[in-house]
Amino acid sequence: MLSLVARHPSRISPDRQEDLTSFKSYPNYNIYGGSARHPKADVGYGGKTNTRNVHTPDGCIYEFLNAKFRNAKKYTRDKCRWSLRRMTRILEAGGFDASPFKIDEDAVNYIMDEYRARGKLDSYLEGEIAYLNRYLKFFRNYTIVDMNPQFSQDMRVNVHWLEEDQYQTLMDVKKTPLQDIVIHLELCLGFRNAECCRLTLSDIKDSGTKPHFNVRGKGRGNGKYRTVRFHRDTRAVLNRWLDERERIVQIARENIPHWQDPGYVLLWCHYKNHPDVGYYREHTGSLDDAVLDPLRPKVGFHFSNHDLRRTFGRRLYHAGVPIETISKFLGHESPAETLKYLGINLDDMDEGMKKLDAYDNKMGVKKR
Repeated sequence: MLSLVARHPSRISPDRQEDLTSFKSYPNYNIYGGSARHPKADVGYGGKTNTRNVHTPDGCIYEFLNAKFRNAKKYTRDKCRWSLRRMTRILEAGGFDASPFKIDEDAVNYIMDEYRARGKLDSYLEGEIAYLNRYLKFFRNYTIVDMNPQFSQDMRVNVHWLEEDQYQTLMDVKKTPLQDIVIHLELCLGFRNAECCRLTLSDIKDSGTKPHFNVRGKGRGNGKYRTVRFHRDTRAVLNRWLDERERIVQIARENIPHWQDPGYVLLWCHYKNHPDVGYYREHTGSLDDAVLDPLRPKVGFHFSNHDLRRTFGRRLYHAGVPIETISKFLGHESPAETLKYLGINLDDMDEGMKKLDAYDNKMGVKKR
């Protein structure tokens, strides 16, 4: 039978007593087994009742995510949780109360100052504060709404790409069929790492006069599709990988009962005696482990998936491709986003000045 007898304070564990201490100032506080709750804790953003006792910052984060990100992708939910926990730890280290009911203007300014001291750009801060704002509003805290912080559109270069000699080195190094196709998709076609994992056999359109991929990119729900035309080397690289993929499929069918082809372009095969076959999942790092990690020592420099994708965009830019077209290649919302992503620097501007100088000479503009 469930006991309804209230516990005496002496029977509450020291950790629980310490946890409850910070809530003694709240109305309706009852140490004898009652819920230590802020008066606004029972009502979430939008007037919905919260069903979970909220008494720690991590508990509040759980409450928020469970209510507002229940149907979101796992990575989206995790990204928000990581962000909120980062800011919670920053506040706690700075001596602030990290409860969403207690975060005030000073606390928000402290978070932004701390991030800037760590070298974070305003573009990064804007995303973090957006998460925090949504979190606070869920608990009826409108501090950030009232503050209305403004963030500069920072165009400073804080990105990396491959120089031409590095590009050529990576193209020339001996690669496995898997390494070859992944490097090609990212460096020659501008795929994101996650887009490589999502690519299915049905997304390959290799018939007619305009062969292309249907690429499922970022966006709400299942993401937004874009069309990417084949590179001049795509068919050769793709056929090499599809031959290897067929070998993996054959191994799976011969050794794994009831195995079904998942339809993804990129498959892995582990173990020779008792093979295990599957597909690469996005945001797990498994594709990096199989492709990038073994190649870095061979080429002698560090590079990431985004470095490859960004190099693709910059090479299009230097080839004179309009920024609007590059934006479509990369699946960006606007050309402005593409310019920031490419990290246009002084060398690029110097090249622009040379072209302007040549144009002035052609038009007969006299030098002063």
